[in-house]
Amino acid sequence: MVVIGFKERAKRHQIKFREDVLKVGYDGFETILNDADAQQGLIFFDGFKINEYAQNRYPHFKLKQACFANMLRSEHIPFNFFVPISKNLEYARAVLNRFMGGVINIITEIRIEYAPDPAKALMDKTSFDVFIEYRHAYGGSGILGIEVKYTEREYKLIRDSKEDKDIINPESIYNQLTGKIGLYRKEKIEELKTDEFRQVWRTQLLGESMTRKNHPDSRYEYFTSIVLYPEGNDHFRELIPKYKSFLSPGHESSFRGITYEEFISAAKELTDDAGFIRWLQYLEDRYIISSKFI
Repeated sequence: MVVIGFKERAKRHQIKFREDVLKVGYDGFETILNDADAQQGLIFFDGFKINEYAQNRYPHFKLKQACFANMLRSEHIPFNFFVPISKNLEYARAVLNRFMGGVINIITEIRIEYAPDPAKALMDKTSFDVFIEYRHAYGGSGILGIEVKYTEREYKLIRDSKEDKDIINPESIYNQLTGKIGLYRKEKIEELKTDEFRQVWRTQLLGESMTRKNHPDSRYEYFTSIVLYPEGNDHFRELIPKYKSFLSPGHESSFRGITYEEFISAAKELTDDAGFIRWLQYLEDRYIISSKFI
């Protein structure tokens, strides 16, 4: 029996969704919407003004065309998952506390595609797919930095790029901060720089660089790095326990993996609002691969 990989199954799923639910054509590739449909926001759930939020975030359509048109990549997915719960921060708190052990007292802000001031972070353009600011149950402010994945896996470094040079340079902020924070087991630090782990490592460093212990002017005491991914993406399913094993004792809770399935299940249990229920059904139909879409 031929085993079909996750990306191919996701591709078939998205093509069927476009054909059977959206009932529109495509532009060149079967998982890419044509410009007219993309600019109408058909890649997004039709409630909670998600398309309007995305248009405000990226007003120059051509510069971020993939976010509005490519159904097989993850750029649009943070908007579909997190704009709706940004409209009800108490609901967002309840959902996220299912995975945070109840430490979130109040969520104060949710931002999609947020790049902090480079001078107060990693001195580059590293950003969060989702940035959540909250008040901790024990006092003080904290942040969640969420990376949202779909079919993506690891990525290769571009030789002689700024990132490549920073990874190699022992004096770069990446290497200096990694040594300073004591988050990782020393014998695993070089492995963090490999293609498999580098992006997850950089995202965690971004959040750590914004905390008060590493930036005296910061108001943030706590940071948790989260990867949100579909259960079928075997790359991240296997990466997450490996990466957690690189963390020093006492730092295990600084990093978490959450599947789409777990998020949707928790969110369903915590609401009886018709608008949210319709949104959660959309997330299931859109991203959870089932036999009816294969």
